[in-house]
Amino acid sequence: MDDRKPRLLTGDRPTGPLHLGHLVGTLQSRVKLQDSHECFIIVADLHSLTTRSRRDEIARLPNHVRDVVLDMLSVGVDPSRSTIYLQSGVPAVYDIAILLQMLTPVARLSGLQSIQDMAVNAGLGDADVPLGLLGYPVLQAADILMANAELVPVGADNETHVTLARDIAEHFNDAYGRVFAVPQPTVSATPSLPGVNTVAGGAERKMSKSAGNAIWLKDTPEEVARKIRTLPGPAPGESDGAPLFRFAEAFLRDADELANLKAEYDRGAIGFAAVQDRVIEALEKILVPIRERRAEFAADKHRTEEIIVDGTITARKVAYETLGKVRDAMGLENLWSGLVHATQSRAEERKKPFYHQKS
Repeated sequence: MDDRKPRLLTGDRPTGPLHLGHLVGTLQSRVKLQDSHECFIIVADLHSLTTRSRRDEIARLPNHVRDVVLDMLSVGVDPSRSTIYLQSGVPAVYDIAILLQMLTPVARLSGLQSIQDMAVNAGLGDADVPLGLLGYPVLQAADILMANAELVPVGADNETHVTLARDIAEHFNDAYGRVFAVPQPTVSATPSLPGVNTVAGGAERKMSKSAGNAIWLKDTPEEVARKIRTLPGPAPGESDGAPLFRFAEAFLRDADELANLKAEYDRGAIGFAAVQDRVIEALEKILVPIRERRAEFAADKHRTEEIIVDGTITARKVAYETLGKVRDAMGLENLWSGLVHATQSRAEERKKPFYHQKS
């Protein structure tokens, strides 16, 4: 009987620390799925180069990588149950990505709204979009298919990328024989959070590292409170969908309490400052243990680096096994081995004594 757990892959770009949107979007589901799935969690530094490829930006990667891993550990991702690895430390993924690019039409990529949004957030005009950004979903597919992941928890903006990975996997399997598991996306019940008004119009966009409108998981209580208080209150009777109440829906754990809070606000019994206070209180109950765990891991010198290296070694083994299967299925390994065999045979012939060649 096959008792292997289904495999899962998810991860984050190390372009800065993680925020509350990540928490409700994918981090909480990662923690819940650790017992039921074999979890691969990627620190996607290659993906960060699609919009941040300057030398000074790359120089900041070590700190960003450490921040992202500390944030994962602080919310409960367990390195004994999850493989946390550095994307650029797995060279076989580069090879798989190149081969998958040969199977992916440009028109399928250029129409993706997520790519357009990333370009806008990075301040890139159409003429400045690099090939790497256009091909971002194909590299993401290589990450997923390298691990033969069957489940991919993602934010709502990346669901179309997993659909593309599914299509690539199915096309490859049909064309060359079954090599890849066909991944299935899963999106959180709270797929995104609005941002805060730390920048103009921040609450009108989703919370994002690049947009500068985030509440970081490592923010102090004072910073969290200050940022929540930038959220405006809707008019009484218009709480549905308002940014402040979307936070309430995400972080108040009692459905009756949430319903009562909305009802009181809508009939004018309480003001939006009271709602902000209640959201801040709910957030602190969640963030206090997260801050404590983060501080513990941060104080353990080089523990974070050890976790990344151990996980990357595991991921490299899996990736090279998958790459070998891909090359075999496409006939590329036979091409190379045939050339090697012919060359070795010719070398052996040259080693024979002269009289053997004459006979």
